[in-house]
Amino acid sequence: MVDVELKLVIFDFDGTLCDSATTIIRQMRRACTDIGVPAPAAEMVRANIGLGVEHVSHLYTNNDAEKSVQLAARYRSLSAEEYLYGDAPLDPLYDGAREVLETLSEAGYLIGITTNKGRAGLSSLLARHNLISVLDVTVTPNEVAPKPAPDMAFEAMRLVGVKKENCIFVGDTLTDSGCARNAGIGFIGVSWGYNKPHILREDGAEAILTDFSELPDILTTILTG
Repeated sequence: MVDVELKLVIFDFDGTLCDSATTIIRQMRRACTDIGVPAPAAEMVRANIGLGVEHVSHLYTNNDAEKSVQLAARYRSLSAEEYLYGDAPLDPLYDGAREVLETLSEAGYLIGITTNKGRAGLSSLLARHNLISVLDVTVTPNEVAPKPAPDMAFEAMRLVGVKKENCIFVGDTLTDSGCARNAGIGFIGVSWGYNKPHILREDGAEAILTDFSELPDILTTILTG
């Protein structure tokens, strides 16, 4: 009997599997108002999704160290509070997201999520979208350093026992491509997220998806052996 090496597909969440921009924009603008700093324009918040709360907190507070800490804490607490309520926001999945996760799982791939979203928000959305059963591992900033540091990818691979040559990252921002590069794994971009496709291509994406249905065939080409 020949042993088959496990292969892991890591997905980003916000902007890749789930269109959560409306909620993130509303929560960040409210968090700014709550701590007494001007709320950034919605377009600015959208463009910065995926950078990590600490990073954008410095941007929105003009590098005021004390206010940055306050803003990050307020955003996290506000997000956790909202997602734990009975009427928590149910950010929609992108077309084809559920189907591709199920298809890849049935084909024998391990499926993971690494996201700069907090654990409370991620767990709430995964449960209400009924996605938990198709996932093998999830990693958030509550456990390790946020992307673009490689820690999330390393932790996902460690938890499921997959070598980096058998792992690929699918995401929508430079934060995702940076995490993949720093972890020494391949990266596939998506065209519908919060960074433009040409930016992802220039940052090393091996392919750019225009539809989730393209992913299985691309994986068979990239994750060979």
